Parts: sequence; C-alpha cells; structure tokens
Amino acid sequence: MAVGAFLGLGLNWAGVEGMVEAETVGTVAMVGKEVGDLFLRLLQMLVVPLIVSSLITGITGMGDLRTLGSIGGRAITFYLTSSFLAIVTGVIVVNLIKPGEGAELALLEDGAVEGLVTQAPGGLGVVLWEQLESLIPKNPLAAATAGDMLPVIFFSLLIGVFISIAEHREGSADASVVRRFFSGLFDVMMQMTLFVVKFAPVGVFGFTLYAAAGKGPAAFQVLGWYVLAVFVALLIHATITLPLILRITTGRSPIAYMKSMTTALVTAFSTASSNGTLPLTMQNAEDAGVKPQVTSFVLPLGATINMDGTALYEAVAVLFIAQVYGLDLSITQQAVVALTALLASIGAAGIPHAGMVMMVVVLNAVGLPTSAVALILAVDRILDMCRTTVNVWSDSVAAAVVDSRS
Repeated sequence: MAVGAFLGLGLNWAGVEGMVEAETVGTVAMVGKEVGDLFLRLLQMLVVPLIVSSLITGITGMGDLRTLGSIGGRAITFYLTSSFLAIVTGVIVVNLIKPGEGAELALLEDGAVEGLVTQAPGGLGVVLWEQLESLIPKNPLAAATAGDMLPVIFFSLLIGVFISIAEHREGSADASVVRRFFSGLFDVMMQMTLFVVKFAPVGVFGFTLYAAAGKGPAAFQVLGWYVLAVFVALLIHATITLPLILRITTGRSPIAYMKSMTTALVTAFSTASSNGTLPLTMQNAEDAGVKPQVTSFVLPLGATINMDGTALYEAVAVLFIAQVYGLDLSITQQAVVALTALLASIGAAGIPHAGMVMMVVVLNAVGLPTSAVALILAVDRILDMCRTTVNVWSDSVAAAVVDSRS
C-alpha cells in the first residue's frame, strides 16, 4: 500500500507539473486498477460458495437449533447497537465541525454527475417493506449469480435449519450426506481462500496506485472539511467505541485483536468491498481464536447487514448536504436521518459505492434533492475505503463478542 501510494502520488504530481503526459498517468492508473480488479475478482469468486457452505456448516454443526437462535440474537443485538452508536457519533461530529457551512454550492455542482439518480424510492414504510421482500429470493441461483447476498443468506439459513431438522428429528441418512457435502465444500473453500490470500499484496498495490495516481490529493481540496468530519467520526468509532465494546465484553486486547485482523482490514481498505474481503475476515478471525461455528455464521451475516461505517457515512453526508443548501435540520429531522441511515445501511450491498446508492433513501426521508448525491461523488471512493474498513472491523468485533458468550 505504501509503495503504491508513493508511486501514484509521485506520478500524479509529475503529470500536474507537465513532467509526464496526462495520458501516461491515466494509463498507469488504469493498469493499477486492472491488477487490483483481478485480485478482487478472485475474492468475489469465493464469496457465494463460501457464504453458502459456511452458513450451512455452521448451523448444522450447532446441534440444538436453540443455539442458533441464541447466537443469532446476540449477533443482531450487536449489529444494531454498534450501528446506532456509529450514527450518533457521526451526527455529533458533523454538528460540531459543520463542514457544509460556507461551502460554495456552485463549485461542488461543477463536478456533479447528471442523471446519477433518476428516481427516488418511496417513503420509509416502502423501504421497510422492500427490505423484507428482498430477503426471499424468487430464484436462489439467480440471486447468487447477481451477487444479491441477503436472499442467498436467507436461503442458506433455511437449508441449514432443515438439514438439522431432517437429520436429528427424522434420523435421515440422506440428510447426513448433504451435511457432509457442505462441510467438505467449506473446507475446500477455506483452502482456496488461503491460496488467494497470497496475492493480496499485488491487489492492494494495484488499487492504491490507481487511487493515488488517478485522483491525487486534489479530490480533498473542495470537500476537505466534509472528508475530515467523516474521517474523524469513523476514527472515533473504530478506535474508541468498538475497542471499548471488545474489551468490556470479551476481555481481549483490542490492539492484539486488530493486529490479528490486519490482512482483512488492509484488503477492505484497498478494495472497498466487505463481501470481497469476507474470506480473509473469516480466516483472520479463526486464527485469532474465534470458533469456526461462530465465524461461519456471524461474519457472512455481518458482511451483509452490519454496516457501521456506511450508516455513519450516510448520516454525516446527508447532514453535510443539508448544510451546503443552507438548511438547519431540527433534532426530529436529524433523528429521522439517523433511523433511515440505520435501515438503509442494512440493505447496502458489500460492494464498492453501495452506500452512495442507499444514500438516496436517506436524502428522500428529509426532503433533500436526491441529485445532491453527485455533490460528494469526487471523494466517495476514498471515503468508501475508510468506511468499508470500519465495516469489516465491526464484523470482526461482533464475531469476538458473540464467541465470548457462546
């Protein structure tokens, strides 16, 4: 990452100074992106079979299905609590820094992307219903092909539950065969993950080179205070709130645990994809001593619905946009932003820029123009990398917390 940033920023500076042709800088940046994309595709290749096999193996390995309910309840409680704390942190920071006050709207609109959002979703009730409806796949294979993880997770959970029912209550030998198949598939996928991990430095270098050479430091100039507000809020949540939860509930050293998750966190930062990072997150967590039956359930679920960084970012971004437009949102309106950001983050896909799409829901909830999403697009990739890292760190802490109580 350091080498990619050094070379990329140097190349970007040389291009700005006219020492290197802009076309050459762009070409090098795209080569870096293509190299990074190859690594990301390798990770994404693992995601669906790994999620399916890990969830089914985790559920069938629990024996008594009441254990599933206990682990699931603790996981969901952690997800909601940590995301809520993240949003509160973001709201407090953005009200203190006020990054949108005095910002020149016309200057931001110069970089807007027309037609980014063509139609806003309906009200909060419609959003809630759509979230529930999206859990149930019309075709599980089609959902897996499309990378739609919520229905894949829901279907996998059902498969695991009914394998357990058939095997333990009915004494079905065929169900035992199915269980062993998924257990074997999970072992194979973990071995494949270990192989793909060896290429992580190459992928990280490529993505960092692309970001540094292609964007350079200029992206921060106009939106500097906004970037600072998001970064400070994410930093507080990642280095204070989550470590405190980890220490209090598990007695683990947050520093030692974070070190054990280094590969996953660095990969999350460079790829901006929590789903793509999932294989590494699971491997790192197990190496840190978290039980496989916990990682196989908590982490795939968390990679889809536990989005602390995304929830925080959406709340800060919407309040920033309101400030840019000269609007002073009331406490009630800010509470609506917080609630909607929490719900929207649950439905955000674990892929790059998913939070940007879900922000439309939050903007619509308080009557702000949905086209305003384009105002912050220039720095979204860099902030996406930061919030994805927080998402993965939160998932990792969730696994340790649930593990300590199981």
